[in-house]
Amino acid sequence: MEQATKQNGRPKLDLNLGEVATLTLMRDKPYQGESSFGQYYLYTVKDQTGVELSFFAPADIHAQILEAGLKAGDSFLLSKKAVQNGKKLGAKLEFEAVKKPETVQPAEPEKKEEVPFDIPDDGFRQLMQRCVSEAVEITKEVNTIPWQNEDVRSIALTMCIQRAKAN
Repeated sequence: MEQATKQNGRPKLDLNLGEVATLTLMRDKPYQGESSFGQYYLYTVKDQTGVELSFFAPADIHAQILEAGLKAGDSFLLSKKAVQNGKKLGAKLEFEAVKKPETVQPAEPEKKEEVPFDIPDDGFRQLMQRCVSEAVEITKEVNTIPWQNEDVRSIALTMCIQRAKAN
C-alpha cells in the first residue's frame, strides 16, 4: 500500500495492483465535494495497522458503502484488481463489506424445579457476599493492575476463609 501525504497530514490510500486492504470507517459520512475531476467522496478510514488514511471513493464504491449501511467503526475489504478492456490493461477497485458478528441472545436457562428444603442460617452466605463485594471494591481501588475474574475470586475466598477461622 503506497501512501501519498495530503495537505491535511493524513496519507492518501493508494492500493497497488492485486493488493487487498481491510479498512474501518472513522466517520459515518464522507466529505463530499466537486473538483475539476467531478464529484468526490472523501472518507476517513483506518487500515489494519491503525493508520488513519484519506480514501477518495469512486462513485460506485461510495454507492456500495451506502447500500451496505456502513457507519463509523464498520469495516470493509477493498482490493485493486487488474481488468482488461480490449487490448488495454487497467485496474478496478472491488468492495466487500465485512459482516459484523451477530450478537446472539443467550437462551434463558431452564428453570429447575426447586427442591423444598431448609438451609440453616449459619451466617456464611452473608459472610461470602460481603467478602465478594469487598474483593470487587479492592480491585477497583487498585486500578494500576489489570485484574481478572480469577483474582477477585481468590481475594474473596482468602478473606472468607480467614474471617471464618477467626469466628
